[in-house]
Amino acid sequence: MTVFIPTQPSQGLMRVSLLGPMGIGKTTALRSLCGQLMAGSDVRNLDRAAHSKEFTTVGAEFGEIDLGSGERLQLVGSPGQDRFDFVRRWVLSASVGALLMVDVGDEEAVDYVAGMLKGIAQLDTTPLIIILSCREATGQQLEDFSSALIAGGHELVPIIQADPRERQQMLDALGVLASLLSLQSQSL
Repeated sequence: MTVFIPTQPSQGLMRVSLLGPMGIGKTTALRSLCGQLMAGSDVRNLDRAAHSKEFTTVGAEFGEIDLGSGERLQLVGSPGQDRFDFVRRWVLSASVGALLMVDVGDEEAVDYVAGMLKGIAQLDTTPLIIILSCREATGQQLEDFSSALIAGGHELVPIIQADPRERQQMLDALGVLASLLSLQSQSL
């Protein structure tokens, strides 16, 4: 698959954000895409009530991937905890696109995504969003999730399924995002 990320001359290297709740796989996705060539910000998780994982992200995590032909894409993961919302807003402010990673089977996922979409819509410049279903889901679950967002007054947002541990699936997700960004830039 050829991946094209439209460039904006004044912005240089294009940035895509990885967003989602704590434990969804943002750091895992960055590692699967960038290998060990990423800057992480994991610390020991002191909030085991929120999630049982041993480490958690407390700042932005950075990585780059080569898209071929010398084109590079910067990926930035943000922490999932609400108390780090300021980091998420900063990351999004310089991003052309974002993968909003969730488990569509989680009963709180619709409310979480609705809140994130509302917050993103309030930014001065809004990145293109794709919802990434990071856990196994049926077609019916994906459709029900999309319908619930639309019923809540949100615009149609593409939803694709990808395992954050699988590099090719993540590259395919970035390919979809890149295609949508390309179409968006052609319509401007």
